[in-house]
Amino acid sequence: MIPMRASEIAQAAGAALLQEGSKPPRLISRVSTDTRTLARGALFVALRGGRYDAHDFLEQALERGAAALLVARVSPAILDLAAERGAAVLRARGTAAALTRLASRQRELITARVVGITGSTGKTLTKDFTAAVLGSAGKVVASRGSYNNEIGVPLTMLESGADTEYLVLELGSRGSGHIRELCESARPETGVVTNIGWTHLQYFHTRDSLARAKAELLQSLPPTGRAVLNADDDYADFLRGASPCPVVTFGYSRRADVRAEDIQVDKYGKVIFTLKSKGGGKARVAVPLPGRHNVENALAAAAVGKIMGVDMESIAEGIANAETTGWRMEMISKPEEITIINDAYNANPVSMRSALMALGDISRDKRAIAVLGDMGELGPVSEKAHQELGMIAVDYGTDILITVGRKTRKTAQAAREKGLPRGSIFTTNGVDKAAEILRAIIEPGDVVLIKGSRFLGLEKLVDLVA
Repeated sequence: MIPMRASEIAQAAGAALLQEGSKPPRLISRVSTDTRTLARGALFVALRGGRYDAHDFLEQALERGAAALLVARVSPAILDLAAERGAAVLRARGTAAALTRLASRQRELITARVVGITGSTGKTLTKDFTAAVLGSAGKVVASRGSYNNEIGVPLTMLESGADTEYLVLELGSRGSGHIRELCESARPETGVVTNIGWTHLQYFHTRDSLARAKAELLQSLPPTGRAVLNADDDYADFLRGASPCPVVTFGYSRRADVRAEDIQVDKYGKVIFTLKSKGGGKARVAVPLPGRHNVENALAAAAVGKIMGVDMESIAEGIANAETTGWRMEMISKPEEITIINDAYNANPVSMRSALMALGDISRDKRAIAVLGDMGELGPVSEKAHQELGMIAVDYGTDILITVGRKTRKTAQAAREKGLPRGSIFTTNGVDKAAEILRAIIEPGDVVLIKGSRFLGLEKLVDLVA
């Protein structure tokens, strides 16, 4: 962040400065909420959650060299230790809200162009591709992993500085108003909605409600900004109507401003396509991950690049060389030519279909094994979605199906009814049993897809399978 003294941080965060620390006061340019990764000279923000309270680690923060503590409460012993270490102590009624206020102040100080990205699927990879595309034009700060909530977004904002030219933020939502609140401090000038799918219906109940929540990003854009929308999404017209600024579209159809043509899939399931823009120019793009669905993520990033003035060749190069977040269509080679596709970060009906399609593309004449876990947060469509998943698995050529969790028992049943032999279907309740079955049946040359909702921890299978 742009360096600030403890007194300035207190003013920005709406906190009381209990003690100023070293004389003269130090300039602080880093913020941390985790003592395990705390850098010397940083501000440590003590957050509280349902299962943790970072106030229990204030002594460790000081031992690791924190220059200041932002707390909701503090003991005399910690105040004494902070004074001994020359650390400032700031107190706020709520440290999470204070963190947001500090980030909002930093947003006022930086000159970076800010891009917000939301949607049902593809947010994180679109963020990764966008950061890579803009990286050819200037210094980029982007959300790490899936830092997309009321803690992750402010922390990402606070990683930017005076030399940051582009700030790329992933924005998540689990309720009405969440994205609007994030945008109040982030103030994006470009907003991307990847699609409106079937995620988080446990909270939103209907896709219409979900679309309204995602539209909060667009409604937060300035009239001089740009909205980036999926031309092929069935909510495109609704989202366009929510935008106060001009819209740039991406997709496969000719009506899209940025589109993909001549799509080819190689033997590894990776996609190569021709990127075309209505503004002129074209380039051949190689997507670094398997899966046809990643074309849409790349197109969204290309649309942002065009808005920011990046040339087509640099866009193509950025996408091809993008560093992507782990556990998303991650290809892992095991001994005896066994290939594992680790897509275990999360799952919903759309991403499951895309992953199974990729499994079919990659396996071809090899045996395809799908290890599929429960999909969470689907609310009223959960049972139907898990049944349809079993049919989709068979349609895309899955040879062996291993399900993990109670909900995917419906998936296994639907796969049997669709024609997958009973001896090719295994149901389990957890990762250890799934690993045991997979170790027993896996053969040289097999291609294995691992995918399920995050709470299952299916990524552990990668290490459990020799």
